Amino acid sequence: MTDVYNINTSPALTFAKLGMNGDRISVNTSLIKKVNVEQYIFGNGITDTDDIDEALPGGAAGQDIDRLLSTESRIMTVKGNAGITISFSGSGVIRRVLKVARGVEAEVVEVVKGKAPDIALNSTSYILEKNARLKLIRIQMLDKDTLYVDDLRAKLHEDSYLEVVRLDLGSKRSYIASKVSLEGKNSEYKAHGDYLLNGSQRLDINMIAEHIAPDTVSDMRCDGVLLDSASKIFRGVLDFKSGCKGAKGAENEDVILLSEDVDNQSLPIILCGEEDVEGNHGASVGKISDEIIYYLMTRGFDEEAAVRLIIRSKFNNITSQLKNSDLRDVINRQIDGVLS
Repeated sequence: MTDVYNINTSPALTFAKLGMNGDRISVNTSLIKKVNVEQYIFGNGITDTDDIDEALPGGAAGQDIDRLLSTESRIMTVKGNAGITISFSGSGVIRRVLKVARGVEAEVVEVVKGKAPDIALNSTSYILEKNARLKLIRIQMLDKDTLYVDDLRAKLHEDSYLEVVRLDLGSKRSYIASKVSLEGKNSEYKAHGDYLLNGSQRLDINMIAEHIAPDTVSDMRCDGVLLDSASKIFRGVLDFKSGCKGAKGAENEDVILLSEDVDNQSLPIILCGEEDVEGNHGASVGKISDEIIYYLMTRGFDEEAAVRLIIRSKFNNITSQLKNSDLRDVINRQIDGVLS
């Protein structure tokens, strides 16, 4: 049975004809099977946990997508560095809960690959206990026939720190739904996402930083490159709740447009229920500067090579953070394939 689901609905609606308030997807739920998705865990930094003693954080994808999620979750405790690979071989849903123990500093690298034309739904909830620090690197390299939903949720306790670094290269239509709740005083959240879209790829981003406790800090950045007839929408939401005195938040993006046929939309939102807060947003959208291209051409590059070098350098910041050289090589080859 094929059903229609609302997804990535904006918490503050704008003029409907702009088409920025959310999207709808059609999903044949009869095709979703557990055997179509496998999870591989590398390293000894994650151990299975029987249960969790607090409510899970809410998401940004919406209630319709929540209905697609299984009530079953694999619950794990993070106590050190680890890697996770999610591999889809057909329509599937995977759901996990990762709890970072009190005082732990860890890094988790997650790679999503495979193919799922109907839907690949990847949902993870992160709970950071007091003084926990987590660097999360997420790499998405799905087949370009895939419909992908990335549902990231997080709850940050006092003095905890979450850094999310992501790179989105694959899938035909991709929905990033990210909601981080800063519930503990002095908690901090930093996110930097990059994407490279070509052909008719579509990326729909709904990122929410929810400031609940005092003196919390968030910084969300989303940068990317659009080629051919690719399209992207970025909804960045800073939600300052009553009681989050002294909170600071920022949201920024930098988009390079390499075709007249691309479609780029941005919807920065600041919701304010507290007076003593600071929220900022900014965007840079356009073509590569002629001056930069000219400078490189005077150094021996032709125009095409100069553009390729500039774009390639944008992604080096993320790939250089990967300790796995084989994974770096795979990503670099995929980037070069798009730019060639």
